[in-house]
Amino acid sequence: MKKNWFTFIICCLVAALSACQNEDELSSSNVGYLRLSLGVNTYTNSRAGEEIYNPEQIAVQIISAEGEVVKETSNWEDWAGEQIALPVGSYTLKASSAGFDGATSGFDKPYYAGSADITIEKNKEVNETVTCTLANVKVTVTFDPSFRNAFASAHVDVDDNADDAGISPLTFTMGETDKSGYFPVTDLKAVVSATNKNGVTNTQENVIEGVKARDHYILNYFVVDNNGDGNVTVTVDPSTKTYTYTFYIPTAPTTQLAVGEANAWAKLAYLTGSVVATKDELTPAEMSFQYRKKDAAEWLSVPAELSEGTYKGTAASLDPETVYEYRMVYGEEEFVSDVKEFTTEAATALYNGSFDNWYQNQKAWYPILEAEATSFDNHKEYLNSFWDSGNLGAAMMSKNPTQQETSDVKSGSAARLASQFVGIFGIGKFAVGNLYTGHYYETVMSPMGAKLFFGQPFTSRPVQLKGWFKYTRGTDVDYPSGTDSRKSELQATGGDLCSIYIALADNDGLDGGGQNYAFEIDNTLDADDPEHFMYKNAIDYTENNPSIIAYGSITDEEAKGTGEWQEFTIDLKYRDLTRIPKYIIVVASASKYGDYFTGSTKSVMLIDEFELVYDGEPAIQ
Repeated sequence: MKKNWFTFIICCLVAALSACQNEDELSSSNVGYLRLSLGVNTYTNSRAGEEIYNPEQIAVQIISAEGEVVKETSNWEDWAGEQIALPVGSYTLKASSAGFDGATSGFDKPYYAGSADITIEKNKEVNETVTCTLANVKVTVTFDPSFRNAFASAHVDVDDNADDAGISPLTFTMGETDKSGYFPVTDLKAVVSATNKNGVTNTQENVIEGVKARDHYILNYFVVDNNGDGNVTVTVDPSTKTYTYTFYIPTAPTTQLAVGEANAWAKLAYLTGSVVATKDELTPAEMSFQYRKKDAAEWLSVPAELSEGTYKGTAASLDPETVYEYRMVYGEEEFVSDVKEFTTEAATALYNGSFDNWYQNQKAWYPILEAEATSFDNHKEYLNSFWDSGNLGAAMMSKNPTQQETSDVKSGSAARLASQFVGIFGIGKFAVGNLYTGHYYETVMSPMGAKLFFGQPFTSRPVQLKGWFKYTRGTDVDYPSGTDSRKSELQATGGDLCSIYIALADNDGLDGGGQNYAFEIDNTLDADDPEHFMYKNAIDYTENNPSIIAYGSITDEEAKGTGEWQEFTIDLKYRDLTRIPKYIIVVASASKYGDYFTGSTKSVMLIDEFELVYDGEPAIQ
């Protein structure tokens, strides 16, 4: 096999020019020249009717020692014959295929990249060669003449074995596809579907592991006698990094089962499988999944239900953070798939959900151990607490709407959330007693308001939030003083309402002074800005917010309270069972509409023993 590569010859010539490339300072001698030329490229493309990717077009960047791109072009030919002035110093030259980063798959789309470090010295000439080599993986599919004679039609779907949504499978069709495919560096999966001359289709899956950049994988399909074992042979040419895989496919179908990637939660896993080839009449009711802890002696079994061509089952009562094996089985192990592994998630506990730990930083109270109270906020001195409240703003008036409760509790200590007016001489705001996972960032004096960050980093998937609360609601909704639609809504229910809810989000979030949070509430904004995860008063938790994976809250009836301790259980309703969260948001508030400065100053809420539950299957919205 002939290697394909691009070569750049970089000639750096020192000239009497200034270090700043400034027209006013070109009399200095601390400047050199860079001249660029291109070597041999043996690849061509001719995809008629489509936008052609030209691998000969190479983008080049010249990067200073400080990491600044001082010069760049999307096409090296723009610099052909040009002398580029460069100040004396160290540089990195980076060259790569323009218009394609190699992160996706494609036919006849090789991705080349290379780099070199150079140093420009005064009155010295530097010659440097940058060689761009193949940075992705080449795949070619061939069908032996015996195969083409035996089968009426066939195609091979090549994809990454992890089924990355960003990588599309490429289909190589017998007698039609004569070009090579290119993939990012990832383990590959090849599935051949071959239809014999009697119209019967056989399917076989093979996995190629240990894939490396610059490798060329030739997948060669042969016919095997029906009495053969259908083995696979691999030959390697180390000089050209060429791997030839020879797959033997029987003309008559065999029965083969395969399992997919498991969707593993903390204490359950969703399993999938399929019949990739069959010569037998299979009864779906005879199909099952078997699973066990890795290397355990005995298998456990769950039914496999057929849905739209895919078998599905759920393994339950699993241990968190544990490696399991699973397979699909037909009947009394008449047919058995290969074994795959999965690892369950962590069943992460809710930090200080007991609300037993409290610490006062200056005037503000926080539910945290003193030993864990650290500051990282670049805006203000700030207590690094998993939970936060409006205390930091209210403490300016020597008020703490949220405090530790030690007498009226379910166990240990509780949190007391009391809505109240915070101000002096009648100037101030209605302050709701609340606790939320996030960070109170800033009090804004004009117009009076605050900036809050909601959501703490979190990657587990609980199914419920449960705990205890005691709510005495104020029947006189005294804020705001005038007419308000939310005030009218509350009055129609007989008074104020409390709120407890939980949400999981997977958006990128935003910087809250040293740590990322999911959302910002800034009631000084003119309007919501959901594109940047910013809201004026309240976060949108509806299906209109694509960042929300799951959500749940107590009911409006529960939110009236009873004046006594009552237990609650909130089902997290998932909108997608496959997405992994990045943040958890838990909020408890003595006034449901406190975000809008609406509620009663007589409302008091106690909360205690909050706990995340991982047992059981999640609810689906």
